[in-house]
Formats: sequence, C-alpha cells, structure tokens
Amino acid sequence: MGSGNSTSIGTNLSLQFSEKTKKFYRTDEIVSGTIEWSNDGDSDVTLKSITVELVGELVYRIDKRSNKQRSSATHRMTFFTKILNLCSTDNENKIILTPGNYSWSFSFDLDNSLPPTMKQIHYQGPYIHYFLCARLEQSDLLKKNITERYPIIIQQSSTSLRLTHLEVQDENRNGVHMHVFFHKNIAVAGERLSLQLNLENPNQKIIHRISAKLIQERILGSTKEKNVIPLAKNLINVYDFQEEYLYDDIKLLLPKNTVAS
Repeated sequence: MGSGNSTSIGTNLSLQFSEKTKKFYRTDEIVSGTIEWSNDGDSDVTLKSITVELVGELVYRIDKRSNKQRSSATHRMTFFTKILNLCSTDNENKIILTPGNYSWSFSFDLDNSLPPTMKQIHYQGPYIHYFLCARLEQSDLLKKNITERYPIIIQQSSTSLRLTHLEVQDENRNGVHMHVFFHKNIAVAGERLSLQLNLENPNQKIIHRISAKLIQERILGSTKEKNVIPLAKNLINVYDFQEEYLYDDIKLLLPKNTVAS
C-alpha cells in the first residue's frame, strides 16, 4: 500500500503500565509499560515521531490588582521533562505504519532528585503533579497530532532521605524548660511519630496542658502557604500539672491525608 494516500490517524491511543495495580512510584523505582495503537484504516499512516514523555509540573495561582480590579491567573511551570523516542524513522525521517495493531515499550528511571507529588492544601492552592504524555506526531503539518496524558503519583524514596534524630528545646518566661527528642526526622502520613518529652518546672508553675500540632510551610513558585494540623489537645492527659519534672515517651498519629513535604 502506498503512503501517499495516508488515512486518518484515529484516536485509539492508549498507555498500559507494567504494574497495573500500583498506586504510586518511589524515586528509586522504574516506571514502565507500553504504548498501544491500532491502524484501523485501509491505508498506511505516516508519522514523524512516536514518543512518550515524563513531565513534572508546578501549578500555582497569582492574584493581580489593576485599576481597583482584582483578577487571578493560573501559572504552570514545567520543572522536569524527559522524552523517549519509541520508534526509529526511515531515510526520509518518516514512520510508515500499515494497517494493524502496534505497541511500543517504554521505561523511565525516577531520579532521587525529583520532588514528590504535592496535593493542594486548599482550593486554588499550589501543587506539584506528574504525568506521562504519549504522542503520535504526524508528518503532515496540517493534520492533528494525537496526544494522551496519564497522571502518576511519585513519592520520595526513604533510602534517599537523610535520616537523623532531631532535638528541640525552649524555655518560657516562667522558667519552664521543655526538651523534645525526635528519634527520626521523617514522618509518614497515617503512621505514628515517636518522641521523648522532658519537662523541667523548677518554680512549680501550673501547666494547664501540653498540646501538639503539625505546622506545614510550603513555598511553591511565588506562593507561600501555612497549614496547621492539630495532633493532640493534651499530650499525656495531664491537666494543671505542677510538679518539678515530667518525662514521657509519646506517639502521635499523623492523619492519612497529611500532604507530603
């Protein structure tokens, strides 16, 4: 069949992941799969390229004011992109596909430098997302290319994080000294965070309660936001404490919906 009467490319482009039940990928893993497409016509299809691209994108909004009017605009900043060419071309830089079914394998190594997927904390807040973009580019510039996007979730590998302990100390104007020791500086949503609390109250002042909260601060693009998550109203169920010393091991449960940082 001649390639001069190139048929419509169709829209039956799909992407299949190798691990179909996998919900997320870590930065030391591999994302792999196949791009599938069928030429259902009677003529050959001539393409310029067949590619799949891994894209990381930061999305945030900027509020603007002019002439006493307020408006907002969504900005998309691509901070990572990697393109794989899935099919070689002939001497004329063309890919000629006769009628039939086709599939092309792909594989991406996820670098440890990639930031994790970050969901929105609130409506119109900034976020980071990743997606794979499969594309069939036609040789004829007047014909529309076929592009399909497939979102993926990327999390930071625990092996790539620098694990260490963390100590925090503070003293108020009444002479109450608090020393908190965290066994590790990494917390996982849906799991418990362990800490040791050492409290010195030499003047035996009344301490009504000891609470805990998680404060998340994120700077994405030109947007800075803060989110406060209450963890415990009273850490050790002690009210109006007036002793000189207090020592306890505490475990705090982080909510499952805690946004990654």
